[in-house]
Order: sequence, then C-alpha cells, then structure tokens
Amino acid sequence: MDSLPPDIDSRVSLEQIMLRGDTWRGEFPAAVESSGFDTGYPALNDALVTGGWPAKALIEVCQQGFTQHEWYLFTPALRESDGLIVLLNPPLVPFAHSLIIAGVDMERVRIVRSSRAEDFISSFVELCRTPACGILLAWPQDLRLTYTDLRKCLLAAHEGDGLYTLFRSSASQQESSPASLRVLVGAQADGIVANIFKQRGMLQGDKLVKLPLPSNTEAVLPYHLLDLYESDGTGLRPKPKAPVFSIRGRK
Repeated sequence: MDSLPPDIDSRVSLEQIMLRGDTWRGEFPAAVESSGFDTGYPALNDALVTGGWPAKALIEVCQQGFTQHEWYLFTPALRESDGLIVLLNPPLVPFAHSLIIAGVDMERVRIVRSSRAEDFISSFVELCRTPACGILLAWPQDLRLTYTDLRKCLLAAHEGDGLYTLFRSSASQQESSPASLRVLVGAQADGIVANIFKQRGMLQGDKLVKLPLPSNTEAVLPYHLLDLYESDGTGLRPKPKAPVFSIRGRK
C-alpha cells in the first residue's frame, strides 16, 4: 500500500472525526447542521432534522408523473429565499401569474434546458457552485441517472449554500441514492402526504406528514364548462343563457 505524502498527517483523533458535520451518528440529530429553509408547514418543519429544507444538501422528491406537488411544497421557500431561482428541465413552463400571486419574484426565476444526461448533471453541478443560485429545482424526467451521477450532485450541493432539489419518479424510491433527504409525496382529496423515508442524521424509518392544501386552492372546471358557469363570491352558479334586466324605469 502506498504511504501518505509527508505533508499529510494521518493521525486523526476520534474526537475530530465526531466533530465533522458529515459523520453519521445514528439517531443523534446533533450531527446535522440546524440551518434550513422554512417549508411553510410547521408539521413538516418538525419532522425534518434541520427544522426545514436542509441547505447545502441534495434533496430528492419522488412523485408519480408531472404533478403540482413541487409547487405546494416549495413555494414558501421560493417566496422567502434570496438569489436566483433556477428551474432545470421543468416538464412544463410554470404559470407565472399563479407564482406572482403566491409572492414569488419572477424577476429572479430562470429556466435552463438540457436534453442529455451528461449535460443535465454538468448544469446541476455548476448551478450548485454558483453563488448567485439560491434555489435549484431540477427534473431529470426521462434521463437515466446513475448512482455516480447522483453522487456528483450531492458533492456539488455541499459546495453551495442554497436549496438543491431533484424531482424523480416514484419508482426511484426503490433505487439507492446518496441524497441527504428523500421524500415520497402523493395527493389526497384534502391535502398532500409526504413520506420522509430517508434523512441524514436519523435512523431509517418512514415519517408520514400530512400537509393541508393552501387556503386559496380552488377546484378548476374542465375547459368545456368554463363558459357555462361563473363565480358569485361564494361558489359557482350557471351563467344565464340570455341577458336579464328589469324594464321598469327604462325609457
């Protein structure tokens, strides 16, 4: 075995190792830095070791198909964060008006496209290393990412100070991943269920957290019914088929 270079001291005490932030100590959350981004959901903050979305870490959110979960989960962080908000390979162009209503500064939002896995990873890594990028939300979509690819993303996230998240398919839950935090999300009629099945600093074990939908969330009618109904402030009612007015007092 090759010996270490003379300028490297191989004598490292156990205390030095235990003081490192990346040393895993089972169930003891003291091993994890407490800095985090407020999720906007007290129950979710309480379930996360960092008291919010962890900074300088790789977050992996597994979900089925292209849903709205990412916006429900991360809009509070988008609203309160500093720096650029970069969307890497979003499956759809976000509806800017709804983000503006939610309080997101659209002047800070950027969209980056990449069609190949190697370009996607390179973009993710460079964006993590860029001080101007405060939040990075990335969708690999159909790109196949290896464990080595995910490891590169994790190491790059450690170099930054922001919030870095990958949105992958629900099938990815069964795959091994070095991500610091892994969450499986799904929708119910009255809210979102987040299953935290891995987080750094805690022994493996699922944590289920139910999150309410935002108070301003309303059901949207199918497109072909939009011209047939209108809102009266308390609900929907059929639009009159012809204008109705009183003739009394008309000249």
